[in-house]
Amino acid sequence: MISTDEYLQLKKRVRELEEFNRLSESLTSSLNVDEILKTIVDSALNLCQAERAALILFDPTLKTTAQTLVRGANDGESQIDHRINLLVASWIEKFKKPLLSNNIIDSLQIKSASVRIAKLGSVLAVPIEFEGKSIGIINLVNSKQGTPFNEDSLRLALIIASQAGKFIFRAKLHETLFEDNLRLKGELQKEQRLGMLLGECEKMQTVFHSISLVAPTAATALLTGETGTGKELVARAIHFGSPRVAKPFVTVNCAAIPATLFESELFGHERGAFTGATGERKGKFELADTGTIFLDEIGEMPYELQSKLLRVLEERSFSRLGSSVEIKVDVRVIAATSRDLSLAADEGKFRNDLFHRLNVIPIYLPSLRDRSKDISLLANSFLEEYSSGSKSFSSDALDLFEQMRWRGNVRELRNTVERICLFVDSKLVTALDLRKLNISHQPNSTTNISGMIQSIIKNNQGNSDLLESTEKMIVEAALKESNGNLSKAARILGIDRKTLERRADKYELRSETNHSN
Repeated sequence: MISTDEYLQLKKRVRELEEFNRLSESLTSSLNVDEILKTIVDSALNLCQAERAALILFDPTLKTTAQTLVRGANDGESQIDHRINLLVASWIEKFKKPLLSNNIIDSLQIKSASVRIAKLGSVLAVPIEFEGKSIGIINLVNSKQGTPFNEDSLRLALIIASQAGKFIFRAKLHETLFEDNLRLKGELQKEQRLGMLLGECEKMQTVFHSISLVAPTAATALLTGETGTGKELVARAIHFGSPRVAKPFVTVNCAAIPATLFESELFGHERGAFTGATGERKGKFELADTGTIFLDEIGEMPYELQSKLLRVLEERSFSRLGSSVEIKVDVRVIAATSRDLSLAADEGKFRNDLFHRLNVIPIYLPSLRDRSKDISLLANSFLEEYSSGSKSFSSDALDLFEQMRWRGNVRELRNTVERICLFVDSKLVTALDLRKLNISHQPNSTTNISGMIQSIIKNNQGNSDLLESTEKMIVEAALKESNGNLSKAARILGIDRKTLERRADKYELRSETNHSN
């Protein structure tokens, strides 16, 4: 039979083995720095029977304290005087060995002790090392009324410290690589998305300045401008320049969603919510949680759904179709439209309150006609992209580009350059090559319209409503230019077809057009 002392010793060793096994499993299964530090400190508290424990990590570059975790065996005891941690760390760094003392004031030669330090009875501190370098210490303290530390306590603390070093280093390395990866990913995405946001003209500089101001905030932005001016690129630039860069960026093309599916697409649905809903589905807002949602062509959203979008913007909550459960989301909203939402609101086709809620930060994107100085810059950039730098434009080709209307704006220019790269074999692309591809000389309509308006002003002499007569002449000219094609004329004027129809009816110009166009 074994004696009582032997039994107690055996029981103690079993408990130690169980604790070390738990420590090993926890350290092996985690890559989170905070979780690993907590596990190490808690094991030191339990095994060494300490009242309080601190784990201090050093900054290897500055040789100062980089991170400290303090925990107590009982509630209200998770405090250690920071002077003790610093003095103990300095002592270990100086003597390159563990510290075991039952009179810390004498051992550290403390001349004036605070009340908290004076109450300390026993201190045990061991270095944490990795590959021969000290990366921190474990510091254990007991009050004068507590159990003094001994050589057995030191043995246990050294075992814990020997395991701690490699796992802390592994977690720290993972944390650094993860943060670097996010940073590099964000920079790469920003570079990719901003790459085609080129422009040297004053109007584009205004756009760039607006992006720089709004990106770091959570403000809602409304992007306006003709189709093809780069509204989605601007939305992505705002997202990738924001603190949400590593979070989702979800795009919704409101013009491409059938009205009957709009609510389900944005807010999701539950199983059985409507015919064909065989399972639950998350909507775009739910998928964009913590990130950004880009609502392109917001002017095409059904009027009856606009009130629900307004509620989401104001309360950041919604319920799926077929459910009464409220879902909270943290989503930044960026909307875009090629329509005149202010006019649509005045005509009762778009909610006025929703328009003002979206129009917090308005950003207008100029047409390519209004930034002709950037056409050569963009054309050369697209050509370098599609030809991998093997082709270039001649000066006469660039002159021809600058004289064209570009009703499709930057998108049309990009597509044109891509077509050139496919069908032109020569390394130098000339104006003759463009004409062979039917990329014809189309004078920029801005000059013609400007001259027409100047002529109206000169000849009017107060005989009629100048604004009305000017508008009528512009609409008439656009219809003539498009051979009566309403859709084409609307694109020329940068308005939607229904707005043009109202203007044509107002001035009795519809009889000159083909109503089926």
